[in-house]
Amino acid sequence: MDPDTARQRNIDRTRREALAGPARDEPDAEPVGEAVEAFRDRGDIAYAIPAHRSGRGRHLPGVSEWVGEQAVRADVATTKGLDTRTASWQVEQTAHDLFARVVGADQVLFSTNGSTQNVHVAMTAAVRPGETLVMARNGHKSAFSGLVLSGAVPVYVEPEHDERWQLTHGVDPARLADALAEHPGAAAAMVFSPTYYGVSTDVAELARVAHDHDVPLLTDDAWGLDYSFCRRLPPSAVSSGADLAIGSVHKSLNGLTQTSVLSRTGDRIDAQRLSLVFELFQSTSTSPLLLASIDSARREFELHGEEWLGHALDLAESVRSRVAEIDGLALLGEEVLDGRGAAHLDPTHVTIDVLGLGLTGYAAADWLRHHRGVHLEHADQRRVMAVITCADDAETAERLVAALQDLAGAHAGAPARAPMELASRDALRMTTVTTPRDAVLGRTEMVPWRRAAGRVCAEMICPYPPGIPVAAPGELLTPAVVEYLQELTALDAMVEGAADPTLATLRVTA
Repeated sequence: MDPDTARQRNIDRTRREALAGPARDEPDAEPVGEAVEAFRDRGDIAYAIPAHRSGRGRHLPGVSEWVGEQAVRADVATTKGLDTRTASWQVEQTAHDLFARVVGADQVLFSTNGSTQNVHVAMTAAVRPGETLVMARNGHKSAFSGLVLSGAVPVYVEPEHDERWQLTHGVDPARLADALAEHPGAAAAMVFSPTYYGVSTDVAELARVAHDHDVPLLTDDAWGLDYSFCRRLPPSAVSSGADLAIGSVHKSLNGLTQTSVLSRTGDRIDAQRLSLVFELFQSTSTSPLLLASIDSARREFELHGEEWLGHALDLAESVRSRVAEIDGLALLGEEVLDGRGAAHLDPTHVTIDVLGLGLTGYAAADWLRHHRGVHLEHADQRRVMAVITCADDAETAERLVAALQDLAGAHAGAPARAPMELASRDALRMTTVTTPRDAVLGRTEMVPWRRAAGRVCAEMICPYPPGIPVAAPGELLTPAVVEYLQELTALDAMVEGAADPTLATLRVTA
């Protein structure tokens, strides 16, 4: 048979099978979950992976007890039960298309390896090895590992610094414009908005600046995926003109942990290159449970997002009003909005300064966990942060407020703690002398911290959370930075990305 004739025959057959398959292209559909149900209803059996045979026979009883037998039964291979051998039912594609439609994107891809994978995909799709990426310096560690994997050459843009709160917000569009003007050969720009503390920059203006310089804007808006589902929240990155937007389904919707979506809009990112790069990073054995949770989250928030997220916002405002009355605590609010790097605040991120209780954020978080069984999203040298979601209710809100009241009561009368004496932001910035890729993958050695200044960093040293590197690969370590890192370890900060998490030794280029 002529190859072109055979090709058309296969295309026609795929179209017919798609119409007969289980995937419905409707807002109330859950294509992945419904395909799992269809597999069960047919009574099919797959002589293929997973080895536990979708819950038949000798599967792990402990797992069934922890997650439920139905979840184990739903673990079906994507092309050996969930879909056909050639994916002609278009189960995953239909789920992608439904998500793209509701967020206003041209293409959406599902990651079952978190937003970390999507950051790597976005960078590699937009920037070729050796090309320049203009990137905000307050990126998550995944962005810096993306620089290593993609071979991109970073030009860092400083985000706006808040002296009162000793933290950074977003990038001022004017700073991005200057950086792009200074580097006319840049292939793309990347920013991180909203921040861990719920502060968003003006993404629409950043997109305008990037497009004026004929480059795409990549946004890691892992904490802002819910913005597409509620008008009371800040504008979403996709609606603001971002070309690639990364959103964590498990952070602000209700997907299972490790779920994320990558949304493409417009033609500045090659759709074919994006799909090919995605295949480089994606597992060939994606979990149907994780895929189904992304699919289900889209459906539920498309149908109920305004109501559910509105409930979370109302609850957050109630919590905020009560926390604001607790002596010794200070609440981050809209006073931080400066119209440059801080344009919007998501009130569900309840950030609290505890210096007035004579505590560090680490000590406050430990006290709450130990004495009240309350675990917070974040703690640092002076703050703690709780996230209110649509899963919260009056009972969980009351427990949080009561725990904070008890914290304040237990430390009443303690002398206020002065903020940790930090070097200035300028002193904590270093010169990039080699690419992150060369620094990490080249020859390295471990040196005692006292001998690290003047050497080139070959690791990502990240207080976690939020996971923003204090020292990034390729940067020339300074005495101020090395000493600051030692001060953090003295405060019992958790550090990720370092070969020696105690920071007694540091990894540098040889």
